[in-house]
Amino acid sequence: MTTPAPDIHIVPITHSVAEVKLNVRATSVSVGKVCLSNGLWYWQHRDGEQSSPIAPSRVEAANALAAYHRAFKPQPIAAEPVRRLLFA
Repeated sequence: MTTPAPDIHIVPITHSVAEVKLNVRATSVSVGKVCLSNGLWYWQHRDGEQSSPIAPSRVEAANALAAYHRAFKPQPIAAEPVRRLLFA
């Protein structure tokens, strides 16, 4: 059995559906879900993109979803806080 990457959290919803979350900085962000269809797992990104049934396990499908998210969904860069002068 494959283990999920350290920053992936799989939350089972039913025996055939699970939510996939990525740990980003200090928060957990949902990137989509994985579902079972005819014995194979597929992923569905939160934006609606979906794979074919590709993986024999939930973990492998979650890893594939996370890889897709990292490759094709750019992450926002944290902006520097705006510094304002109190006295001008």
